[in-house]
Amino acid sequence: MELKKMIKKAIKYLLIAVINLIVLTVLLAFWTDKLEVTFNDLVRPIEFLKILGFTVLALIGMRLLVWYFRKYNIHNLTTKLRLATLLTFLISSYLYVVYSVKFVDHVIVNRQFRAQIANKIKSSNGLANGSMAENLTIKEYHQIASMNWFPKLPMEATNIMYDYQYDGFLPDYSFTLKYYLPKEMKVDSMNYKNGNFTKYQSFEIIGNKIRVTYSEDEQ
Repeated sequence: MELKKMIKKAIKYLLIAVINLIVLTVLLAFWTDKLEVTFNDLVRPIEFLKILGFTVLALIGMRLLVWYFRKYNIHNLTTKLRLATLLTFLISSYLYVVYSVKFVDHVIVNRQFRAQIANKIKSSNGLANGSMAENLTIKEYHQIASMNWFPKLPMEATNIMYDYQYDGFLPDYSFTLKYYLPKEMKVDSMNYKNGNFTKYQSFEIIGNKIRVTYSEDEQ
């Protein structure tokens, strides 16, 4: 009888933790859109492990809270559940802030823009992993670059194409970038090699535009 009573009490606190886990998981599912997963295929399992970790911390916190209730003879169920809910939210507040910001940015503000970029990205053949895209605007490219290590380009760049391939296990990778600039802009050539690493840049004047080709690789 005493065991059943303890289980019945514990279920209330466990339910708070489960609801918290579900809400955070739903937020995670929304902000990890196609574009996010394209460049970080482990983002969902890694973030879910974080959610589980915070859930365990919340359960530990609620266990300490139950001890506090007993010590100070707090018996009002509504008060106890409110405090347990508040504690759980405070423990998970970091994830709520991060996920909410990403949810607003990825789903509410830039959903169409991010989907537009994702639709331009294709798999790149060559090494084990990679992606490529053509006809990118400077805004689209900078969004992709912000999610990777790709170099920034001048705001005047147009018709941007990139091709990125990498091994994933070995350090081998290959990156190629092509874009157009106004003819009056200054562009330098480059040919650098250091061991297995090479970096190259060339340009060609076509009409009133400069076509720039940049590449770097390590093998």
